[in-house]
Amino acid sequence: MNPKFLLFLSLFLYSTAFSQDIYDKYPTGQTDYVGGNVQFYKDFHQVLIDKKMQPCENKNEAFSFRIVVYPDKKIKYVKSEDAESLEKNKCAFALTKEVAKYLTGWNPAVVDGNKVAALTSFWIIPHELFQDLKEGYDPVNDMEMATYEGGINNFRKKVFQSIDLSRFTFTGTFRLTVTFVVETDGKISNVKLAESSGLKAFDDMVVKSISQIRNKWTPGNIHGIPVRYHFKLPLAFTMD
Repeated sequence: MNPKFLLFLSLFLYSTAFSQDIYDKYPTGQTDYVGGNVQFYKDFHQVLIDKKMQPCENKNEAFSFRIVVYPDKKIKYVKSEDAESLEKNKCAFALTKEVAKYLTGWNPAVVDGNKVAALTSFWIIPHELFQDLKEGYDPVNDMEMATYEGGINNFRKKVFQSIDLSRFTFTGTFRLTVTFVVETDGKISNVKLAESSGLKAFDDMVVKSISQIRNKWTPGNIHGIPVRYHFKLPLAFTMD
C-alpha cells in the first residue's frame, strides 16, 4: 500500500527498541495487505459494521495511519511526529487501532527471499468508511497535491530570491534537496535537509531561508478534506 506521495518521518514506536531491522518502505511491486488497498478498505469497512462501531462526530477527520508489519504478520503502530494533527484526528486514530485488531490480511515484505519488517501507511477517513464504499475505493488515488500560486517553479524562484549567494564564493553547480510539509492551513513546516550540497553553511542557509517564507500554499486534500502533504524539493545553484 505504497502512497503516491512520499512520507518522511522518524520512527518512534510505542514499544521499546526492536532488535530487527525495519525497512522504511515495501519493495517495489509488493503489497502490505492481501488484495491490496481496495481489499484493505473493504475489510476495514466490514469490521466497522460487524462490530457496530460508532462514527466520529467530526466528518472532516482524515489521518495517515503508520504501522510496521512484521514477518509474523503482527503490527506495531508508529507514533505521529505531529501532535497537533493527532489531536485533531484522535477519533480516527483510536478507531483504526481498534479495527486493526480484527484485520487478518497483513502481508509481510520479502527481501532476498526472507520476510522482513517494513513500514507502511494508509489514509483513514472514518466518515467515508462507515458508508457503502464505491467500487475500487482507495482515497490515495484521489489525493490532490498541495499547490503554490504560480506552480512549484515559482516557489523555487521565491527560494532563490530569499538566499544571499554573495556570502559564498564558489564556481560550478551546487545541488541539494530539502523536504517540508504543507500543513492543512497552507503554511510550511518541518523543513529539513534530505541531500547535502557538501557545504554545511550553505545547506543551513537554504533550510533557514525556506523556513522563513511566509507565502501560503493551497493545502493538499482528499475528497475536499485538507490533509498534510509532504514535499521533496531538489534545488540547484550555479555560480560562474
